[in-house]
Amino acid sequence: MIALLAGTAIQLIAMQATISGPTDAFRGCLREAVTKAKSDKVPGDGIEAYLKTACTVQMGALKEALIAFRMKNGMTRKAAGSDAEMTVDDYVATPSDNYKYMASMDAPKAAPAAATPAPTPAAATQPPKP
Repeated sequence: MIALLAGTAIQLIAMQATISGPTDAFRGCLREAVTKAKSDKVPGDGIEAYLKTACTVQMGALKEALIAFRMKNGMTRKAAGSDAEMTVDDYVATPSDNYKYMASMDAPKAAPAAATPAPTPAAATQPPKP
């Protein structure tokens, strides 16, 4: 009984390891792509596409690892693919949202409209004293 439990634990650890490598590679690629996007001055609304394009290889490897892992755990390929897509989108969302926020903070602020100075009363416009 203990041997069966230990064998199952070892198998689960091995399956998890097949996901951690592609996950680490994808997250590392996302970090590098965000740094490059800053130097390329990518606008906030284009960052998500930029990240997915920059990390296409790592994203594909992660999706395949996730699909294989989930299929081993009894999911259908279609469900596993959909789940893997959502997982990848979640990984992209965090750096994308952070980049958009920082881009909005770094954007030049619109200068307030120059206020017209209030007219100052001139000595000539004061009423005469009786």
